[in-house]
Amino acid sequence: MRRDLAYFYERPINEVFAAFEQAANQRFGKDCKTEPCVRLTFGLNFSMKYNMNGGSVTAHFMPYQNGTAVNLRYSIVQAFGARYKAHAHDLTLFVNGILRVAGQPIQLDVDRFLDYEAGVPSVAPAQASPALQQTAGVTCPRCGTGCAAGELFCSSCGTPLQQPERPAFCTNCGASLRQEGKFCHRCGAKI
Repeated sequence: MRRDLAYFYERPINEVFAAFEQAANQRFGKDCKTEPCVRLTFGLNFSMKYNMNGGSVTAHFMPYQNGTAVNLRYSIVQAFGARYKAHAHDLTLFVNGILRVAGQPIQLDVDRFLDYEAGVPSVAPAQASPALQQTAGVTCPRCGTGCAAGELFCSSCGTPLQQPERPAFCTNCGASLRQEGKFCHRCGAKI
């Protein structure tokens, strides 16, 4: 089973990479292999908490806007019931503590990361031309700047452009979530 999750950190790529490397080596994995500031791979420990019985995580890093985008690719042996989102949540919380900034979930295709690693030009959104940013996407509701489709924050004033998607199921216990509320009604986990 393969699953991908992407996050944005408003920090330089070397700081974000170092925080994920520390998390992998100290708490969330084993046999960590690195290609500095590009890719980090580590094995998943057996865990009842995450319902995983083996596999790996490959974290890809690339410059994105004024920070760093990270893609977590989970390759898990157990096809059913593996709670990779719970693992990613705990991993990113640990990294958030190291960086003292919260990573924001984003929608970004892993192919962009792989193209960036391979050196394909003009793939990283940070390198998009100003003309492209002005003609595609949405307009910031606060300052009126044209922003590219898929951007989460305005590059001029920092105003959020999209609200993060609310999960349908609790990442802690798997219960269906009600549309209202900030905590799971079954286990009390923060949504």
